[in-house]
Amino acid sequence: MSMFTRKFDRKVHVAFGVFLFSLLFGVGFGYYVLWPSDLEAGYEPAQPILYSHKLHAGDMKMQCLYCHSQADKTAQATTPPVSTCMNCHSQVQSKGPDGQVLPATQFVLDHWKSREPIRWNKVSDLADFVYFDHSRHVNSGLTCQECHGPIETMDRVRRQYGLKMSWCLACHRQAPPAGSRAERLGWDQRAPINCSTCHR
Repeated sequence: MSMFTRKFDRKVHVAFGVFLFSLLFGVGFGYYVLWPSDLEAGYEPAQPILYSHKLHAGDMKMQCLYCHSQADKTAQATTPPVSTCMNCHSQVQSKGPDGQVLPATQFVLDHWKSREPIRWNKVSDLADFVYFDHSRHVNSGLTCQECHGPIETMDRVRRQYGLKMSWCLACHRQAPPAGSRAERLGWDQRAPINCSTCHR
């Protein structure tokens, strides 16, 4: 004979069911919120203007660090302020066959005049629980193309590789490049793979 009534047993079962549902829903919702849905290769968000990396970095051979000037100094690469664009576009204002300044250039000029920053859409955006330091990678000798693909050939920037943990680990596990800090320290891999390297 049970020491609890059927009514009490039913309440325990209902409470356990609610707890289990809440747990599963919470984990699923947390995964959905914390892990961006656009981590796959090929992600190509629209930008406020048609800016061509092929023209600037490819044809004109501008260095990445000219525009992304913080990539070798801080964790964030940062997008260039309008003042960087104006270093050239105060003098160079491409015009169409009708003699009018091209819309993309006019967009930059208008933002400069109004002192309003250009709001670029992120192409490579990691989940909030991942720590990534651009300066550490740039100063270790990695080229921009190793992570971002042939950016100098892209009219519109797209994500070349998926930003999953397995992709990062595959790179970290490679043999150290000749002359690298990892080789000088006698490491058998390119970079650490312990959890705290990327999750803090």
